[in-house]
Amino acid sequence: MGNITMLFEEHVLALPDQKVHAGESGKQLKYLNKNIPLLVLADYLKGSCKREKLMEILKNIQSGRHYYFTYSLPENAPLGKYELISEVHNNGKVKYSRTRREDHFWVEGISLKAVDEGQKGRMAIVQNQSAERTPVKIVRCLTDAGGAMETQVEVFEMLSHESKQIPLTKGRDFLIYNEEREIIALTKEPSPYLLRNQQLLSINKDGTAWVMPKEGETAFQLDPISKNLWEKADGLFHIRSLSEGEKDVFREMEEQGLIEQIKL
Repeated sequence: MGNITMLFEEHVLALPDQKVHAGESGKQLKYLNKNIPLLVLADYLKGSCKREKLMEILKNIQSGRHYYFTYSLPENAPLGKYELISEVHNNGKVKYSRTRREDHFWVEGISLKAVDEGQKGRMAIVQNQSAERTPVKIVRCLTDAGGAMETQVEVFEMLSHESKQIPLTKGRDFLIYNEEREIIALTKEPSPYLLRNQQLLSINKDGTAWVMPKEGETAFQLDPISKNLWEKADGLFHIRSLSEGEKDVFREMEEQGLIEQIKL
């Protein structure tokens, strides 16, 4: 079955509701305001549903008591399905969560094994490290004739421990998984990539480019080379793509905190 981690094991005091007597107003406040878990509602509303059932859910949310917990996943956590078991024991009976079928999360692992050059072109060999089926998304970033970026998207599931060949383009290709939290660059080029500082404000005034913090009086005027490098540093521009003339400019912009190196 695997290991069990206890997140909460305490006595909870449940007090009876107030009786409604004849002649009393039914508009009296009875509950403290609670946040409605929108993901629960969104998941329910995706399918065909009855209004009465939805009203029951909303009523239970307001009259119920909610507890929220966090679980820090160890670096060496086994891959697979993790289930959250919620039990309330009362008078010898056990009451389970109404969402027990959906109370789980997945720990997934996809790895890039190799990038091969063959008769069919460049191929990335990726492997699903998990014993469970794992959804993945391939995003291919290309540049159109006008120099603008466009993407091609492919979504599929990888079977248990499956190895798969992914055709690569001449652009930048990425594999995304774990609900789009994890990104693998399908390329031989190791990190870092260059990204302009997203906390800075850039403006063009009278044909001159300026970069400045949101607060304070400091501002940096960009010459044509630094302006071009600022625009290219979109998170997908590799440091090895710098020309000889751009390397000194990059080092100066990095020292000033205008551009940073990131890893994918």
